[in-house]
Amino acid sequence: MTAALDPPMTDAALAVAYSLACAITMGLFGFLVRRAESRANAVTGVLIGLAVSLPFMAAATAYLWEPGWWSWKALGLFAAAGAINPAVGRVFLFLSIHRLGLARAVPLVSALPLATAGLGIAFLGERPGPIVLAGTLLVTGGCMAITSRKGMEGRWDRRFLWMPFVSVAAFSVAHLWQKMGLVLVPSPILGLTVMSLSGAACLLLFGGLLPQAHRPVLGSGAAWIYLGLTGLLNTVSILFHFSALRYGDLTIVAPLFSTAPFFSLLLSWAFLRESERVTLWVVAGTALVALGGVLIGWRAL
Repeated sequence: MTAALDPPMTDAALAVAYSLACAITMGLFGFLVRRAESRANAVTGVLIGLAVSLPFMAAATAYLWEPGWWSWKALGLFAAAGAINPAVGRVFLFLSIHRLGLARAVPLVSALPLATAGLGIAFLGERPGPIVLAGTLLVTGGCMAITSRKGMEGRWDRRFLWMPFVSVAAFSVAHLWQKMGLVLVPSPILGLTVMSLSGAACLLLFGGLLPQAHRPVLGSGAAWIYLGLTGLLNTVSILFHFSALRYGDLTIVAPLFSTAPFFSLLLSWAFLRESERVTLWVVAGTALVALGGVLIGWRAL
């Protein structure tokens, strides 16, 4: 009787819950992928994960199919989002790391929540307010601090400084198109299936542009079980992301799911203490991400 009287969760609460679920599962995914580095490179892991997950997604889409889902514009937006994320965004991320080094490339890519929020304001008319903007800046700064690696890289070429910004632009535009597609057809499973199919095709087509060490190699049978299972976890995480976008503004969802490095770091501290060194930058970044996430979640609710 009491359960029947409980008010349903609001759209804002659902958006926050799904965003945090996405961040937690994505953090776990990142932790598991790090432990799989000896089995295959990241692009191979993405393709294996998609190959294992796509049959389940396609079956779920066919089972849940509704006539109203047939929208060429929505399908085109989902496919376009998949074409640039992971294909363009991930390719340029690895090219950035290859040309600039991890210490310079990854903190620049951490500007993703700020760039995505900017697109939400510019193209979707979202007005997040000063508290959410402050929280977004805190999350962005915290991610930059967590991912910074001072003193680890040598010489680098400034001519390639544009590459991480192409990666950020690709990821941000993909999030924008996902949100626009969900406005037309509010089906996370359809969006995820179309985006994953498009992304897998583009990675196979353009994976050759990556440095040799990062090109997809699908012949290693030993990696399929582990990477296939982690790929399923990644699929669940992205499904949470699509669900969050269905119920909430891009300016709320983007910074909250960008707290994933915080959860990945907690797992690394717990299980990989030998390879993780706690620095002042990491502690400061963790505090900033946590504070930013609390501010955004509090304001959204």
